[in-house]
Amino acid sequence: MEISPRRYFILAALFAFAVFFIGLGSRHLSGGDEPRVAGIAAEIFLDGNWLEPRLNDNPFHEKPPLYFWADALSMQLFGRNEFAAKLPSALAAFLGALSLFALARGLGMSGFGALLSVVLLSTAAQYWNYGRKCMVDIFLAVFIAFAMWGFWKVYRSEKTKDTLLWFTFFALTLGGALFSKGLIGVAVPCSALFFYLAVNDFYIEKKFHPKHWILLFAGAILSFIPVALWIWALYEKSGYEAVHTVVWTNNFGRFTGSHAEHVEPFWYYLPKLFEQLQPWTILLPFALWFGIRKVIREKDGRSLFMLCWLVIPYLLLAVSAGKRQVYVLPLYAAEVLLIADMLDQVFSGKFRLPHQWDYIDLSARIAGILLCLGLFGGAIAFIIIAAVSGMDWSAYIAPGSMLVCGVLTLSGMFKEKISRTAFGLLAGLALTYISVDTSVRPIKNARKSYHNIFKYCEEQMRGGEILYLYRPIERESGAALFYLGVNCPLYELKKTKAAPGSLVLVNRDFSGRFIKAGFTPIKEFKVDSRKYQVMKYGR
Repeated sequence: MEISPRRYFILAALFAFAVFFIGLGSRHLSGGDEPRVAGIAAEIFLDGNWLEPRLNDNPFHEKPPLYFWADALSMQLFGRNEFAAKLPSALAAFLGALSLFALARGLGMSGFGALLSVVLLSTAAQYWNYGRKCMVDIFLAVFIAFAMWGFWKVYRSEKTKDTLLWFTFFALTLGGALFSKGLIGVAVPCSALFFYLAVNDFYIEKKFHPKHWILLFAGAILSFIPVALWIWALYEKSGYEAVHTVVWTNNFGRFTGSHAEHVEPFWYYLPKLFEQLQPWTILLPFALWFGIRKVIREKDGRSLFMLCWLVIPYLLLAVSAGKRQVYVLPLYAAEVLLIADMLDQVFSGKFRLPHQWDYIDLSARIAGILLCLGLFGGAIAFIIIAAVSGMDWSAYIAPGSMLVCGVLTLSGMFKEKISRTAFGLLAGLALTYISVDTSVRPIKNARKSYHNIFKYCEEQMRGGEILYLYRPIERESGAALFYLGVNCPLYELKKTKAAPGSLVLVNRDFSGRFIKAGFTPIKEFKVDSRKYQVMKYGR
């Protein structure tokens, strides 16, 4: 029985929902970005200053505030906790994956190909990772995916009403990308679309379409309106320096290298582009060959659209001086579409493999058996890890379910029940990712998170004591605000007069100075490679 596209969509939605939402609050905030972002959002939530993002009462002008607003709203609805801090990212990643289903269908893929695109994107290592983290970049990637989908619909629309509707969607989502991360939100999709229109008009169709060019430039111009209104309000409140930092330093300065941060060589992104697509990287070279072949031999506009989305922004990011591996996150959707399109045409029989590749059926069976063995092995490993770490019963649910999925998949393969096999594989794959974030990563909470430090400090502050921070880096300031719900003043030796019982969080390298100043060490912590001491004033 043939499965309808609607059922494929429901299956894709269930899969993406499970991968991004189940166990979302199991892992504490960690790394350099999560505590900082959560702290900025928590300050908006606590003091109600929605215009100017602040970190420990200091202006934070590195990024526009859209993600911080979403995070602060989430905290208003669900409280100041890890789940609320990560919820906007999970929701964005979920909607971004579903938009890829719609775009894949618009590009002519079957329901199966569209489902593949959702599964591949949701389980691509970095997309999944940032979809469950409190970080701005997932908003950028998802709004860019929305904008690319919107413009494709504009390009394909024949009715004026549909064109205006999708053009509005394109301009709004382009504005969302700009409001999430700055000019890169417009540069990535518009550079890809510019080259797509140029090659399509002058090479494939050999006919100039001025309407599409006008709509592209008009959409780009209109996308600046929301952020321009915010910048004007920020100028009225905080003056020229704040606007200069937002507009120039953190956009042009990072691109040219005058703002010397994260400066890397030209080839930096090449290995990252492949590494972060794991475990699907092995398919990417074949998908690139397949897409380029279709453009050259068949002058296929769909493949050209996907290739421009991947290649042109990659080159733009490569020439930028400032580089971080997370910056290529918006390109994963293009990679996934190329892979899904290739697999869709191979399995549907629309593309004939060379004679020497005619063992695809046998290869699929072998791959299925290996995946089942992986499910069994992974489930047992997750159960052992949970048992050794002394985790509660909830940590065993996901890996236990993986064992059931492995049995379902094997029985489906041997009885040639395609639906049972597909269900077992999809459910097992989703549970594998869920297990990582509910059974494995929480083990590192104590070593990777500031949660324990500030919960300990909170207990020590119940008598009204003040916690000071000494030379804090941004992640420490953000974590303090997120976990404690108050701004922590900075301590300056020889200037600050601490009351008896006051606390100060110090990098252990400076603890000797505080002992001389009358502080007593009461607790030591380690987060990653940094060692901290909580010091108390008075003996």
